[in-house]
Amino acid sequence: MSTEDREDREQRTERRRGPSTYTLSFGGIIAVAGLAASGVATYNAVQNDIASLKRGELYQERTNERLSDEIKSIRVEQRETMREFNEKLDRIIDQWARGRKP
Repeated sequence: MSTEDREDREQRTERRRGPSTYTLSFGGIIAVAGLAASGVATYNAVQNDIASLKRGELYQERTNERLSDEIKSIRVEQRETMREFNEKLDRIIDQWARGRKP
């Protein structure tokens, strides 16, 4: 072996020294754990938002049903009131027409 080969081998060995790219440092483990925790927190936040939207949607449906029932009730009352008004108006017209006849 020549000295040049030996020097090349030593330089290659020196480059191999140190941490491997596949080894995780303590900081790397913390970073991965933090990223996982952040993902879990985001997932939980999204699930809570979806649950809130569903509750809001259910509340809105119930409110719409209640208002529809109230509107139907008011329309029934309005029809009854208009019927009574028309009957009274017809009586007044009949009386007025009789009163004008000689």
